[in-house]
Amino acid sequence: MKLLRSIQTLERSCYLTAAFLLVTNLSMAQQSSQIGDFAGVKGVASAFVGAWNVHDMDALANLFAEDADFVNVVGMWWRDRETIKMAHAATHKTIFKASTLAVDSTTVKFLSSDIAVAHMTWTLSGHLTPDGKPGSPRHGILSFVMKREGKDWLIESAQNTDIVPGVQTIPQGPQKPVK
Repeated sequence: MKLLRSIQTLERSCYLTAAFLLVTNLSMAQQSSQIGDFAGVKGVASAFVGAWNVHDMDALANLFAEDADFVNVVGMWWRDRETIKMAHAATHKTIFKASTLAVDSTTVKFLSSDIAVAHMTWTLSGHLTPDGKPGSPRHGILSFVMKREGKDWLIESAQNTDIVPGVQTIPQGPQKPVK
C-alpha cells in the first residue's frame, strides 16, 4: 500500500513536471516568436530608411501591401503600392535626390499576433526646399500599421508627420465649445 502511494505520488510529480516543462517551452517559443516579430517589424522600418537613402523606390514600394495607404507630411494621400512608388520616385528625382533619412528611435506595439504599429522618429537632411535651396534638417514621426503576410511583414498604412518646432500645443484646462 505504501509502495502504491509512493508510485502514485511519483506519477503526479512526473505529470506536474512534464506540464511545467511544456508550459515553459511554449512560453519560451512565444517569446522567441515575439522577438522575431519585433525584429521583423523593426526591420521593415529600417528597410524603408535604407531604400530612401539609396533612392530605390522599387525597394521602398515592395515594403507596402498592394492596397496600402500613405499620407505624406503635407496631407497627400496615396492609395496603393504603385501610386506610393510613383509619388516617392518623383520627389526623389527633385527635392529628395540627395537627402538622407536617419532613424532617431523606433517603437513597436502589437495589436495582435499579425498586426503591429511602429512609430519611427526621424531626421531628414540634404533635401531641397520647394524653391530649390538647401533645406534645414527636418524632424518627424512616421507611423506604420503592418500586417504579417506569411513570414513577412508588409506596411498596410503609413502616416508621415513633420515635427514643427514652436507650434506644439498644450491644452490649457477644459476647453469651452466654440459658438
